[in-house]
Amino acid sequence: MKKTPPAKSGGPTQAKAIRRRTATASADQEQIAAAIAPLQSRWSTNAQLRPVTAASMRGIRAKAARLGLSPDEIAARGGAAIADVVRAIADARDASGKLPIFFLAGSDRDAAYGLEAALALADGERRLVVALFGTKARPEHASAAGVWDRLESAPRVERYRIPNMREAAHFRAGIEEVAVLVDALGGAPTSTSPQVPLLAAIDLIRRARSVGVPCLAVGGPIGLDPESGARRRGAPGADVSVLFHRPLTTHQSLAAQKLLGEVLVAPIGIPDEADALAV
Repeated sequence: MKKTPPAKSGGPTQAKAIRRRTATASADQEQIAAAIAPLQSRWSTNAQLRPVTAASMRGIRAKAARLGLSPDEIAARGGAAIADVVRAIADARDASGKLPIFFLAGSDRDAAYGLEAALALADGERRLVVALFGTKARPEHASAAGVWDRLESAPRVERYRIPNMREAAHFRAGIEEVAVLVDALGGAPTSTSPQVPLLAAIDLIRRARSVGVPCLAVGGPIGLDPESGARRRGAPGADVSVLFHRPLTTHQSLAAQKLLGEVLVAPIGIPDEADALAV
C-alpha cells in the first residue's frame, strides 16, 4: 500500500472497470477462522460470560479504575489483544510479512485500543500505516492522544491525518495490498450523521472489503451503535470484531452478528470486584 498523490481521473469507463473487478472479491473466511481459532479457544471463558449493556461495561471499567486499573493500562491490555489477532490474520494472509497493516483511528476510546495495537506491532517487520480520521491534530480521547504521540517515534510506523475525502483518496490506490485493515473508529451512534472524516473512513473500509482485505473492528464496526444495536445504512461491517471482558447485549441480534463477523472477547484484566456479575 502506498500513499500517492491524487491520480488523474480515468473517466467513467475506468471507474466502471474498477467496480466490476472488485465486486466479487471477499476476504478468505476459512483462512481467517483458522488463524484466530487458537485465540478464540484461549479467550473462550470471556466469550461465554453473560452479555451486558454498553453502559454496564463503562461502569465496570470505571470501578476497575477506582480499584487501581487505570484507563491507560486497560487500553494497553486491549491493544495487546488486538495485536495478537491482527498478527495472526496478517501472517495467514501474507507469510512473507511484506504487506502493511492499515489502522483507521477515530477520536474515542476505541482509538486508544487500536493505537496501542499499532504500538505493540511496531517491534515486528511489517510496515504500519496509522491514519487519524478527524479535523484535529490529535485524538480527543486522552489515552488515545498519548499513544498517538508515542507512535511518532515508533519504528516502521507512518502516521497520517485524514480530515476529508480528498485526503482519503490518496490511500485508495493499492489498498488491495494491505494485510489487514483495523477499524478503530468506534461504533458511532446512529442518531447523528457521521462527520466528513468518518465518511471518508467508511469509504476506505468498504473499498478494502470489496477487494478481499480482512477487516478487524475494535469493539465493533463503524455504523453499529453499541448503545442501541442499531445499524446505520451503508455500514461496512467487519470480518472479525474484538470485544473486551464481556459480550454486549446489543450484539446478540442476527443483524448485529452479520456486521460483527467472527467475534472474540479478549480479557483485559478486569478484577472480579469490579464486575458485579462475577461475584
